[in-house]
Amino acid sequence: MSLATTGVGGGMGGGGLTMAHHAAGAQHNAAPPPPDTSHMSGAGPIFMGADLTDKNQGLSLKQVKNVSHLPLVGIDLHSSEPLVAYFPPKPDDPSGGATPVLVGKMKSALYLKSNETAHKTVKKYLAMSKTFRSLQTEALSVPSDKDAVVISKPHVWLGLRRIDDAPKSVRDQLNVSSDTVSHAIAEEVPRGVGAALVNSTLDGSESSGDDFDRVVWKVRLCESKKAFPILPEEAVQTLLRQAQYHVAVKCNEDLESEEIIDYPLAISLPTWAFHDAAVEALLEATDNSAVIVPRSVAALAGALLPPPPNGGSPSPLLTRILTVRKNSKQEFQKVLAQNPEAIWDDEITLIMVGMTEEGLETTAVQVSSENGQNVCAIFGDFKVISNVSYQDSDPVSQLKRCALELEKEVDRIAPEADGPTGIVFFGSQIEQDDLKSEWENIKASLSEWSSVPVYNTKQDTVALGTAVLGGVSHGRSTRIRAAGSKKTKPELALQVQNVAPMAVGVRMYYHGKISPSKWSNIPVKTIFDFDRRVPAGPFPIELIASECAVYREHGADKLSEEDFLKATKEMEGVKGIPKREEAALDLRVQIVQKWSRDGEWKQVGDVMQPLVRMTERDDKADTSKVEAVESVTLELSLGVNGMITSNLVGERQSVVQATKSAFQSTMRYYIGIIVAILFFGGFMVRSYYEEYAFKRDVKRLLAYYKHVIPGSISDGDENNARYLVWKYRNQKEKLWKTLEKKYGEPVLYPDEWEEKAKEESEVGGSDEMNLDKESDKDAKGTGDDQTDEL
Repeated sequence: MSLATTGVGGGMGGGGLTMAHHAAGAQHNAAPPPPDTSHMSGAGPIFMGADLTDKNQGLSLKQVKNVSHLPLVGIDLHSSEPLVAYFPPKPDDPSGGATPVLVGKMKSALYLKSNETAHKTVKKYLAMSKTFRSLQTEALSVPSDKDAVVISKPHVWLGLRRIDDAPKSVRDQLNVSSDTVSHAIAEEVPRGVGAALVNSTLDGSESSGDDFDRVVWKVRLCESKKAFPILPEEAVQTLLRQAQYHVAVKCNEDLESEEIIDYPLAISLPTWAFHDAAVEALLEATDNSAVIVPRSVAALAGALLPPPPNGGSPSPLLTRILTVRKNSKQEFQKVLAQNPEAIWDDEITLIMVGMTEEGLETTAVQVSSENGQNVCAIFGDFKVISNVSYQDSDPVSQLKRCALELEKEVDRIAPEADGPTGIVFFGSQIEQDDLKSEWENIKASLSEWSSVPVYNTKQDTVALGTAVLGGVSHGRSTRIRAAGSKKTKPELALQVQNVAPMAVGVRMYYHGKISPSKWSNIPVKTIFDFDRRVPAGPFPIELIASECAVYREHGADKLSEEDFLKATKEMEGVKGIPKREEAALDLRVQIVQKWSRDGEWKQVGDVMQPLVRMTERDDKADTSKVEAVESVTLELSLGVNGMITSNLVGERQSVVQATKSAFQSTMRYYIGIIVAILFFGGFMVRSYYEEYAFKRDVKRLLAYYKHVIPGSISDGDENNARYLVWKYRNQKEKLWKTLEKKYGEPVLYPDEWEEKAKEESEVGGSDEMNLDKESDKDAKGTGDDQTDEL
């Protein structure tokens, strides 16, 4: 599992997260068959200019180009009789007729010579100071060598941390148990034992249940020398390089060239081998360059290979599919005549059933989009609906169980899908015969599949199909598809939509360190369930110290939503800092994965402390301190090959910093509100006052005219008064002084005029107004335009 930490914000309750699961198995109408582009003169150049790779496999364009001139090696690694095939180098026109080629059988065990030279060579090879050719010449042996040291089936131990992590069927086959455990990686094995599978650690310490734990082989190739460890991925890498060597022999390549180990690889795995640790170890063994595909999908790709161009007949399975499609299309033509907008649903469901010595798998796949012009992939779209698998020492005994569960899952995920067109067995001929015999005994118990025809495949089907899928992922086989009106585009000849063969979940513990044995008692929250369409995610899980503190005090899921929110709010204040810090330091999160539907949850990676960060190292004290983090978001993603990616996203502020930041943010919030109120309120008050003052001054001016020059044009002329008040809006005192100077009367407010009139009446009379004199005053204007307006 890969873990990355970035610095982007986020936040939701860690304890109270809601798990989302959606089995994306809804049916979609398939696109119509691609147009026949064989007559297009531009088809070749379009393909030659297209750089296509399978991004879901993590292949870069540069990575693919560097090996485009080399054959691609396809390996059916988990078969009881592993086979090797290859896909030719990338042709100039990938739309041409490149097809996979079978090479032959390969060993499922690593055979090493038992002498001092082999001992030195193997150790130097592991230290990368010896080449594979040196290893092959000086240390590798053959099954007929009775003295050879044998490392049997290293691929079934990939990624396992303890022997007990392996299913009982695997342990029983190799006759190993955890009773023969050793803890240090340099510890010895008994004399006379060539290779012993033991529990060990990478750093030589005692096992602590972390990622340093490893299952290794302690190998003694010379009695006078100490035993040394070989990891499963190192043994698998050697097997893969032998397969690359076999392909080089088949292609008549230079066997002394070290370029052989650069041959690109495609490896098929059964469903149960797609757990995170195994895929990560396999990618490590192949320098992260291998294409890893489901064994059942590879078997289908191999079973649907067209007949050879020299006149061979198609397989019964292919004939059956083409016949069903033909009949379906004829029925569709009748529907199309009545409904011109109808769309042909050309998806055909097949049930793939295969086994190895370790277990049995069943997979439902829908095929569609016939590629008339492509040789290696007659059908261009594979959509996996569901798969069910179990590991068992007697795989055939699991057939009924797998078939019943798969039938139920297909009805649940794709209820509108038609019934299966065929049941396809794959594996060795003996295994297929056993499966077919068992199928006859159990098919009566199936409600809908009892009458579905059964088809066998050749033993090399998986290896050839693996090479096909690898070649397609590397862009060595493409097709032209319609991309709108009068436009076409090149794309990979075969598109595969996979579903998750494993379930992924998380466990959370709020009370500090916990022993590995007690983790099994902690409930699991499922993030990605079986049959989830992949790639999936990222799925965010927000972890907050205040919520963790509430869960510590009250227990998970013990409070109602209202009480939980109230308790969390109370915990967010300054008084809650000690409790939040303690909760953050004690939070433990474990990512887990379930390999089978009835299996137990297995730990993936180390236990995480997401709400803890390391402070800067104190050189004087030579120590680093841990600091509690207020909140962080854990994002989980699931890749198409079963790899889990986790990211810790957030600012990762300490609890004290977060509290200060929250207080400062709150203060800034309220200060901002106050400033906004004052700012916008000031405008409102000013506007109100200006309107009030304007109306007041208009009334004041009208009252002045009424008392000073009654009956004049200005008396009662509100528009003129409003204009003068507006004109002198910033010079009111000048207006009043000008009026007083012109008419000889001060400008009073309306109520003041009333008081003045009252006072004059009390005195006993008032002065007579000389209208002629007033007219004279008007006639003697000052000549000022502004005064004339008054």
